[in-house]
Amino acid sequence: MYKIDLIYLDKFQGCLIGVAIGDTLGHPFEGMIRERIYSRFNDFKEFIRSNKKLFSTYTDDTQLTLHTAKALIQGSGFNEDYFIREYVEWLEDPPIGPGFGCLSSIQKLKYGISWKKAASNSGGNGTAMRVSPIGLFYNKDTKNLKNSALRSSIITHSHPAASAGAIVVARAIAFLINKTIETEFLVDEFFEVIISSISNSGEEIWDEFIKILNKIRNSLNISLEAGLIKFSQVGVKTPYFIEDYLGKAFVHPYTLSTVACAIFIFLKNLDSFEECIFQLATAGGDSDTVGAIGGSLAGAYFGKGNIPHDLIQLVRGYKDILKIGEELWLKFKDIDITKANQNYL
Repeated sequence: MYKIDLIYLDKFQGCLIGVAIGDTLGHPFEGMIRERIYSRFNDFKEFIRSNKKLFSTYTDDTQLTLHTAKALIQGSGFNEDYFIREYVEWLEDPPIGPGFGCLSSIQKLKYGISWKKAASNSGGNGTAMRVSPIGLFYNKDTKNLKNSALRSSIITHSHPAASAGAIVVARAIAFLINKTIETEFLVDEFFEVIISSISNSGEEIWDEFIKILNKIRNSLNISLEAGLIKFSQVGVKTPYFIEDYLGKAFVHPYTLSTVACAIFIFLKNLDSFEECIFQLATAGGDSDTVGAIGGSLAGAYFGKGNIPHDLIQLVRGYKDILKIGEELWLKFKDIDITKANQNYL
């Protein structure tokens, strides 16, 4: 096996297991403000070691991410029918802590209602949390990446905030899979790439998201706590803005807020997967989804080889997740080789 193949396999598996680790670690703290989370321990690593039963499962974030990966494998890329079938299959898992937007839409799909009628007008983070396999699979094809991220999102969420978040996360994954911790990357380049993925759309909420991303770029010098307070409810409008959590770190489940916080935390912790995932999982608020989205970024960047084995083993069914990562990589490799041969001919 060529060295480049090993690198890609490492990144594919790292991304998917990163989702599951962040989701698993964040799940027990969902709905808690960051201050309260940190009142429970002095050393998070020791807290995990002493309370493994508390971290016994991931949630729908990981479940739907794995179903997305399976749909791509079965369809050799994005195929609406396979995606719908896999999401309906999720109902039999059964769902763990599902969001209303995803659950209600997929229940309608199960009974034969078309996705155009079934999709919820929700700006929730339910599509950004599951999109990472698309970023992996289409890391060399940005046009199909954007199209597939969008189409996968609108199956369940018709709101433009949901699709914007899905596209940005997928594009970030595609960027990071081709970077290494040895060479690092330019933060400005990262922002230019993800911002360009939703630029010139004419969509007001997408333009708003671009402004938010630029604010993150210009705020990386502030403390992590200050950044979380600043971005926890960014973009959230009345009546969904939670006044009780104004000035506190409590990440809102609105897509723009969740993705903004996940990106901010990830970029503040580029030296260590472990420290990055710990900060993501204890962000406060929708902590499991911040962990899942940020975990996908960290996993794609650091790769499985740089993830502590004890964190991998903490995840329920981690061997199955790594196997799905390998199968997705093999399908990507097969398609990539086919395209290369066609171009040669």
